Amino acid sequence: MAEAPLYDDSLTIALLRARDAVTAPFREHVAEAGLTLQQWRVIRALAGGFELDTTTLSRRCVILPPSLTRMLRFLSEQGLVEQVPASDRRQRVVRLTDQGQQLFDRMWVTSQEKYAAIEAAFGTDETRQLVETLNRFRACLESQDHA
Repeated sequence: MAEAPLYDDSLTIALLRARDAVTAPFREHVAEAGLTLQQWRVIRALAGGFELDTTTLSRRCVILPPSLTRMLRFLSEQGLVEQVPASDRRQRVVRLTDQGQQLFDRMWVTSQEKYAAIEAAFGTDETRQLVETLNRFRACLESQDHA
């Protein structure tokens, strides 16, 4: 039997800690706008005029469908998202309202500053390479799940 890695050397723990370190600078900024990080991910995914069905939005934002449903209800009540007609009546398609896009535009300025600070600390090339490596890693694991 192989020896278990030290707790701090565990891949899952390292990824969780990295996620916390990356999201920490955004938490206060997003909360000041009255949003959670998950709600901000939804707004960010829809920014720029994207219309997405809830299945795609759920996958893209890494949010479980029941949670996304509650979130969309809240964001709709706040006037930030709206439902749009879909070709398939079984699908629910949403987009940002003008108010939602304006909120994104205001928040994105600060978010870009926070991303720039991360890149300055870790390195622009290293950050890009890390994202590419993590995306390849995820794709590899997902392809194993479907094999």
